[in-house]
Amino acid sequence: MLMALKKRIRISKNGLIFLIVFIIIIIAYFGSPLSKVRNINVEGVNDLGAQQVINATKIDDNSVLLDLLIHHKSITEKTEKKLPSIKSMSIKTRNMRDITIQVKEYSTLGFINKNGYYYRIINDGHVINQKMSAPIGNYPTYSNFGTKRLKQIANLYAELPSNVQTNISEIYNSPTKLNPYRIKIDMNDGNKVIADMRTVKTKLKYYPGMAAQMKKKGVIDLEIGAYSYPFKDKK
Repeated sequence: MLMALKKRIRISKNGLIFLIVFIIIIIAYFGSPLSKVRNINVEGVNDLGAQQVINATKIDDNSVLLDLLIHHKSITEKTEKKLPSIKSMSIKTRNMRDITIQVKEYSTLGFINKNGYYYRIINDGHVINQKMSAPIGNYPTYSNFGTKRLKQIANLYAELPSNVQTNISEIYNSPTKLNPYRIKIDMNDGNKVIADMRTVKTKLKYYPGMAAQMKKKGVIDLEIGAYSYPFKDKK
C-alpha cells in the first residue's frame, strides 16, 4: 500500500516536472526567432504584384507561424476581400519557418477609364473599385460603355483568339441610329476596325489575314460585310 502510494507520488512528480519542462520549452519557442516567419514566397501572381499580396495578408517577419496556421482561413478570406482579383489562395509552410502563398487570379479583361483613373475589369465584366493611374499589361481599354454593355463586350473579348486579343488597344462604344450595336476598335498595329457587337467575335478572327493583305494602314470594316480601305492622306 505504502509502496503503491510512493509510486503514485513519484509518477505525479515526474508528470509535474514534464509539464513544467514542456511549458518552459513552449515559452522559449515563442520567445525565440524560431517561432517567427523567416521567408515569404508568393506564387501564381500575374497582374498582381507579390508585395501587394503580402501587404494584404499583413504577414511579415514578426508573424508567428503557429498563429498563421491556426488563422489561415481568416487571413485568406480577408485578403481575397481586399484584392477582388484573387480567385483563390492558400498558405503553406516549408522548412518549418518559410511560407508560400499560392495565388490564383481572375483573368484581366481590360481597363475602363473613369474620371482620369483606370479600373481593372475581370471575369464577367466585373469592375474592381481600385484606382490606377495607368493601365498595366497588354490589355485593352474600354470607352463610353454602360455597365450592361461593358459586361457584354468584355466577355466577347475573353472569347477572342489570343493573337487578336494582344493586338487590341482600345474599344469604343460607337452606336448610331441605324445600328445601336456599333463599336470601333483601335489596333496596336495602327489599323482601326468598325464592327457590330453581335458579330464581332466571329468576324475578328479574320482580322490577321485581312490586315496582312493591306498595303497601307487603314480601316477594316466588319460592321455589315468585310472590307478594308486605307486612311486618307493628310494634306
